[in-house]
Amino acid sequence: MDNINGETFFEYKTYEEFRTERIKLNHESTLKLWYSLPNGLPTIDNQLVRRQTTKQQRSRVRNMKFFAFYCTLLKNTFLRKKIQAKGFRLWNETLNVPELKDESLYGIYQSMGRVTSEFLQKGQRYDPTISFEELFKAARTVWFMIAFQMQLNIPLVLTDSIFGYNMLYPYTDDLVDCNDITREAKEDFAKVFHRRLLFGESTYDPTCHFDGKQSDSTQLNLPMSLQTHANRVVKIFDMVKFIENDWKRGGEYEGVYMSLATIHESQMKSTLQHARTEDNYAPTMAQVEQVSAEKGGASLIAAGFLIEGRLTNAKMAYLEYLGFGLQLLDDLQDVREDMKNNHRTIFTQTLADGQTLDAPTARLIQYCYCAPAYEKFSDDQRTISDRETGVTLAHYVRVSMMMFSVVLVLEAASRLKEYYSKEFYHELSSLSPLTFSDLKKVRVEETIWSIVRNQWF
Repeated sequence: MDNINGETFFEYKTYEEFRTERIKLNHESTLKLWYSLPNGLPTIDNQLVRRQTTKQQRSRVRNMKFFAFYCTLLKNTFLRKKIQAKGFRLWNETLNVPELKDESLYGIYQSMGRVTSEFLQKGQRYDPTISFEELFKAARTVWFMIAFQMQLNIPLVLTDSIFGYNMLYPYTDDLVDCNDITREAKEDFAKVFHRRLLFGESTYDPTCHFDGKQSDSTQLNLPMSLQTHANRVVKIFDMVKFIENDWKRGGEYEGVYMSLATIHESQMKSTLQHARTEDNYAPTMAQVEQVSAEKGGASLIAAGFLIEGRLTNAKMAYLEYLGFGLQLLDDLQDVREDMKNNHRTIFTQTLADGQTLDAPTARLIQYCYCAPAYEKFSDDQRTISDRETGVTLAHYVRVSMMMFSVVLVLEAASRLKEYYSKEFYHELSSLSPLTFSDLKKVRVEETIWSIVRNQWF
């Protein structure tokens, strides 16, 4: 990434140019790094790596239990500020992230809870039939986008485009991954949706504002193969209307829609990851790696464009890097389900090749500890800083995100013991802030979701 002119905006006149240059940047920021990493776990030479004894891990569990008890008992008393400070110290110590002494952190925590609740409420207002599980899945990227707003010193608000983008996930998955939809219908949807993202509706009016009420599916002009699925398609198109409320077409923000078309293309490419018994098709590891890198990176560059409207080359490279890492985390969490569905990821392909998950898991952890995760940008100084340490909020958030991701990798691995060698599993457990037996019980993402949503402290 050293050859990238970081401060130049990533902008091109045509989608073909945008896609070509983006694929080059994606490879430089993801697979080139991935291939260079060793297959072993990181050593203590890296200051972010912390080996734990079982005694230390159990002590931390006790501290968490004491905090939860006193938090419940005292959070509404005059000791509330002390409880809040203790909560952030516990977070920093558990994740091994640099301390940031700033009272604004609690305001950010409150804002995250507010935005989370607003997202859930807005999703249920738009679509009363949507399940909580689907909303939870959609909200995972909402938190990343909130974190990105923090890094840019942008007010933490749930914009229409953040809502629309994240709701695309459950709706497009429902259509693309559904077994009752024919291959012809899926191919037609790919074409129709690509045009909708890149060019908008023929009747597009930049002065109109979408009111958030579900559109009439009978008004859609769809191919025959999709007409019986119009009730699904209309929800997907409505999410694009939410995005258009914030980012008008035809101006300097065309990158927003080019990035959305890119992630759609990447998602459609993921069909290459499905092994088929009927014709003995199976992807190669190289194909799986390429699709995973492109899909993961595309999801976060689109999120970045929807926050800022325009992105520099340096931020594009960082988001490509981070997106691939989060895609691999998601794939590790889904190993059992993907094995059942013959869906090949780097992890399931490794198992199909008769190997343990030792090497790809170690490499993923190495990837999380790499320098790009802790990149500093020229506009970081716009965010508040700790006067004693000089740590900016932007840098604190980036480090917290990656160290939290490492915990999620460890949690996923702790539930897949049979796929690791005994020696590796034992060594891996020493990187965890909790014992693996405790970590498996916590359900980290759901617990953090509940803490933030319900404002436990």
